[in-house]
Amino acid sequence: MSIIFEINGECMDLDQLRGFIETARERSFTKAAEKLFLTQPAVSLQVKALEEELGERLFERKGRRVLLTEAGRMLFVRAEEILRMTENAREDLAALRVLETGRLCIGTSDTNCAYVLPPAVKLFAATYPGVEIRLTDRMSPEVVRLVMEGGVDFGLATLPVTEIRVKTVPLFQREDVAICPKDHSLVADPVATLSALSEHPMLALEKGSTTRGLMDRLFMDEGIQANVCMELGSIEVIKRFVEIGLGIAIVPEVSVREEIETGRLCALRVEGMPVREVGIVSRSHLSPAAETFLDLLKEDLARSGMLVDSSEMI
Repeated sequence: MSIIFEINGECMDLDQLRGFIETARERSFTKAAEKLFLTQPAVSLQVKALEEELGERLFERKGRRVLLTEAGRMLFVRAEEILRMTENAREDLAALRVLETGRLCIGTSDTNCAYVLPPAVKLFAATYPGVEIRLTDRMSPEVVRLVMEGGVDFGLATLPVTEIRVKTVPLFQREDVAICPKDHSLVADPVATLSALSEHPMLALEKGSTTRGLMDRLFMDEGIQANVCMELGSIEVIKRFVEIGLGIAIVPEVSVREEIETGRLCALRVEGMPVREVGIVSRSHLSPAAETFLDLLKEDLARSGMLVDSSEMI
């Protein structure tokens, strides 16, 4: 396959330049042909085609030798630069394929950044230290926009996504739970009703988050008014405030696993609370780095029992 490029409006290919450079170095068509494993007529035709395209004589004959003309000397410098840059580009692309270098940009929510991605990020960074990882913390609609605009390699967003210009594949499920101190009266029943929750002061994320929107819709659909006493911008802050008894809260289950295991908080299933599905949002093609990262993420999600069983692949 010949690679065509343009200089000053004239089209040439790399094979012609290689033939020209070797002829200049060897000062012989025959020796250049031997170096390139071509016939002497083939190299002569390459140089002739280059001269015709440029409209300049590149060599003059001196007995059995050929020497560069002034135009040939000028082209020789540029041709070496072009071949060197081409080889560097090949090496860079090869490094990308084996993940020796490059950048991986992911867009997702703060919950996923904090509680879902860390094991995969840690393993990827340790395995491929030459690849820079950049996480962009955004809500799902903004993640979809970043994917469409090419601002990230892929995103993780709450499904369904209605934008038809991106591809989505289910990845894992997230369940929201009610949390309270371990000595709270709600602990008597492992499943909390919305009516029971409304009887207690609630801490909630600020309006605009997916979790807050889901909670508000759930209460509204049941005709119940949630007793929100405080709005906060961070799940971590909400968890700490619940621990010290300032109220109860509804948060993603994945965000409180450590607190549940250590007995600092209790988690209750909420009656009627739907399970949310989070999916991969991408354009038509994923980079090798993105594919490798997602493989690591899927392995971790499978170990934790969160991975969606789907035969569809990106």
